[in-house]
Parts: sequence; C-alpha cells; structure tokens
Amino acid sequence: MLKTRILTALVALPLAIAAIVWLPTGGLVTAVAALMLVGAWEWASMMGGDRGQRALFVALVALVISVFWALAGPAFVNGGGALIIGAACVFWVGVVALLARFPKAWTATLGQPGWAMIAGCVVLAAPVAALGYIHHQDQGAWLILVLCFMIWGADTGAYIAGKTWGQRKLIPAVSPGKTLEGAYGGIAAAMAFGALGAFVLDLSALRILGFTVMGTAIALVSIVGDLTISMFKRSAGLKDSGAFFPGHGGVLDRLDSLIAAAPWFVVGLWLLA
Repeated sequence: MLKTRILTALVALPLAIAAIVWLPTGGLVTAVAALMLVGAWEWASMMGGDRGQRALFVALVALVISVFWALAGPAFVNGGGALIIGAACVFWVGVVALLARFPKAWTATLGQPGWAMIAGCVVLAAPVAALGYIHHQDQGAWLILVLCFMIWGADTGAYIAGKTWGQRKLIPAVSPGKTLEGAYGGIAAAMAFGALGAFVLDLSALRILGFTVMGTAIALVSIVGDLTISMFKRSAGLKDSGAFFPGHGGVLDRLDSLIAAAPWFVVGLWLLA
C-alpha cells in the first residue's frame, strides 16, 4: 500500500504542477471540471445512490458547470463566477454548525438526498470557477501553486503537530484522529507558506502580511472541507470516497481541502485588491 501511495504521488504531483503552470486557463478549467465530475460520482455514492442516480447527479453537476461557464466564460471573471464562488463560501461557513452538532444536525440537512444534491452542485462547481478566476490573474498559475502549498503545508503541519503534541480532540464524532493542537500546527504552517509564497512572488510588504493572514483562513477552511467529507463517509460507512488515486482514495479524499479552500482564496484576493 505504501509503495502504491508513493508511486501515485510521484506521478500525480508533477502532472498537477505541470497542468497549473503550462495549460491555458481554459485547459486547466477543463481538467478541474473533469476531476469534479469524478467527485460528483463519489458524492452521489456517499449519498447512497445507485449507478443510475450517480450518473444523473454527474450530469446535473456538469450542467451547472456548463451554465456558469456559458455565463462567465472559461476564466469566470464576471458576476456568474462570483455567484457560485460566493454560494460555496456561504456553504463552507454554514457547514461548521453541522459538524459541531453531528450526527443530529446532519440527519436533518445533508443527510437528506435533496439537500446533499443541492450542496454538491455548489461545492463541486465552485472550485472550477475559483481556479479559473485565479489562473486568469497576473501570476495566476503561481498564485494557485501558493494556494496548493498553503493547503499541503496545513495538512503536513497538522499531522506533525497532532502526532507530537495532540491531546484535545477537535470533533471526535466526525474524525477521532484530529486534534486542536494539530489544527494550530496546520494554521502556523499555512501562514508560513502564505508569507513565503507572497515573498517569492515579489509582492509588497502589505500583501505579504495579507497572505500570511490568509493562511489562517485557508488552513481553517481546509480542515472544514476534510471534516465534511469525513462526515459523509462516516454516515455512509465508507473508508474512502472512491479509488481514483490508487493508494490514496478518491477525488474527494485527496482534493477535499482544495475544493473548500479555492473559493475562499478568491475572496482573499478580492480583499487584497
């Protein structure tokens, strides 16, 4: 299993970085959209849907992405892109209440197929719009890499801090392994990578400070994204959302933090502008 995980990472990571750096915005958006459609299949699976229901949900998510693409263009730079990005940000704030009151609050909301379907359309369409918007900006490809390193830093920092100092459980009903100490380590690492990324991009001192602060938000929403997919899996009795990445699980297992963080990174860029 470890060998498979390493081999998958050695293939997937360079491909992802190459796509971010060298693909035009439309190409990157197409690649992200394809991954989100795989994620839609997994989302419907966690909802308990059969093959027909999963296919129908994939088609629905594809329709939502297509409509917003038609409204906003492949870079999602106008109001259509802002609408779906804003809706996702609202969702990621609101879902915290469900995590805090799991499983009771879950049963009445995302535990219902209708609500889960609506949330899935927003959650899976928003990263397509967000990454298209970021990629279209000056130094857009490098901004996406900064976002990725903030997320990876948060994940690694949380793991190291949790293993070393973890005592107090974060939300044990959803994810017994996550601790408050791990969350603090993840926040610190994301802040450091945010500052480093802004420095490497030769941004102003004020923007370096802004990216440092943004690291806190990115780390927090990354944790929320991870916990939300864990909440789905725990309710469905699944270990992984899928098997798209051998040794790592599904698209939602690997990209949950990016799916949650990308819309909020756009908000951070708007505020810094």
